[in-house]
Amino acid sequence: MKRICSYITLLAAALTIASCVANDLPDPVIKGAFASLDVAGAREVIIDEQNAIVTISLPEEVDPAAVTIRSATYVHPETRCEPQIEGVWDLSSPQKVTLKTYQDYPWTIRATQDIERYFTVQGQVGSTVIDAPNRRVIAYVSAKESIRNITVTSLKLGPVDVTSISPSLSALKDFSQGVLVEVSYRGRTEVWSLYVEQTEFAVDLSLVDPWTTKARVVAQGSADAANSFRYRKEGEQEWLEADEVTQDGGLFYAFIGPLEPLTRYECVATSGSDESAPVVFETESAAQLPNAGFEAYSNAESANFFSWYDPSSSDPLHNSKWWDSGNVGSTTLGSSYCIAQPDTEEKVQGRASAQLVSRYVVIKFAAGNTFSGEFVRIVGTQGGVLNFGRPWTLRPSAIRLWAKYECGEIDVIDSYPDDYLVKKGDADCCQIWLALGDWDYKKYGGTSQCPVQVNTTDKSTFFTKDDDSVIAYGDFTANTSSDAWAGKPQVIQTGENGWMQLEIPIEYKDVSRRPTHIIVSFAASRLGDYFTGSSKSRMWIDDVEMVY
Repeated sequence: MKRICSYITLLAAALTIASCVANDLPDPVIKGAFASLDVAGAREVIIDEQNAIVTISLPEEVDPAAVTIRSATYVHPETRCEPQIEGVWDLSSPQKVTLKTYQDYPWTIRATQDIERYFTVQGQVGSTVIDAPNRRVIAYVSAKESIRNITVTSLKLGPVDVTSISPSLSALKDFSQGVLVEVSYRGRTEVWSLYVEQTEFAVDLSLVDPWTTKARVVAQGSADAANSFRYRKEGEQEWLEADEVTQDGGLFYAFIGPLEPLTRYECVATSGSDESAPVVFETESAAQLPNAGFEAYSNAESANFFSWYDPSSSDPLHNSKWWDSGNVGSTTLGSSYCIAQPDTEEKVQGRASAQLVSRYVVIKFAAGNTFSGEFVRIVGTQGGVLNFGRPWTLRPSAIRLWAKYECGEIDVIDSYPDDYLVKKGDADCCQIWLALGDWDYKKYGGTSQCPVQVNTTDKSTFFTKDDDSVIAYGDFTANTSSDAWAGKPQVIQTGENGWMQLEIPIEYKDVSRRPTHIIVSFAASRLGDYFTGSSKSRMWIDDVEMVY
């Protein structure tokens, strides 16, 4: 009996000691973060995990004071939100919530809403200036118009369908002292100041933005007149008329051309019988990418693989690195794992083409790839860090190249995007893409030369064409071998032995911004960043050309 009591005493002591040790251990750190929010009527929900802010973009039909959050998911399932996130929220001002795990993490929920506002008058010159923060609007008319007898043709200063304005449009005539109007919606009333001012310019050519073979021109004239542009080479007599002119009230704009690179032109804007002063401008060059045929290569970096440059070359476009690949990572165990290499046999013309070979490298899949930028470092045995992009300010309309592809069946799957279901036996997919942007390397983690850093072990760093810094984008994908590409809209010529010439259009999201860098990427396996693809896929690239 004493022995049993002794055992019980020892057990109790052991449990006491164990409990003391457990209580001294710190709580695990599990960061509280939103993964998604389902918001009724929202255009977009942006989750900024770094700054702990959720921004909900609302269309103007939705009342910011009554936003319904239907559900939320979290990065870690242990997370809970206080107060409860599901329900109706007044987001007319930012709201604070706390995500609780073992620690508390404060977050801000806010809403943004763009309301379309306009004010136009008969005989207007140029576009209306709308100062929403100060509730002030200015329209301009020519000096021959009387501002005491103005006809308002349109007015909208609040959300659609729920806004009333007092006095009515028909009562707004004398703008010699400006006019105050009450804009009422959703139980609130705002007072706006409307002004109409005279301008001595009947037509003003306010912007000429030269590209390589065209120029973007913007002018302001009379909203009631026929507005256009004329242009000619400097020194020539004959004027050419712009083909397509877009008009928005008194604002009108167009692309004029075709023009010749590095050539001086002059342009005028016309509005009815009035004409602006001429503006002289020079078009940009039609520069091409360095080593665009992959003719230059060397063992400058390693005996295990070729790099796409040759320090001994006398051509400045060939003697420094512009293109890179994942060879640094894939050839760690030897040259037999090279995924990008010159091919002097399989080519269209010149010395060689770039052959991109997807491989299974011991424990990881490596897609054959070449890109504008630099391979930075290996991340253990899990992946690598790459910096995408090279300096570039020109604005091409397309990229043209020769490509050949041997498509294998997917035999290695590590992961894949949430919206892209993949299974073994599926056809692999090659991808060619180009992006122009104004990425700030301080934000994107790269360098001033190669600004966009991608860590293949962190999906949050992967490139997306929808990023705000992307100005233009074009791509081509195919899940068949190239001998089956005939009929695809990007195929402009069929060559021998499966070679196809592609012309990939570049779509501009914003024609008013100038790029600072260009990213061009070729991959034999589209899901290479996810270490998924076929170890039998191969792609060849030759004679890359920028089209202007």
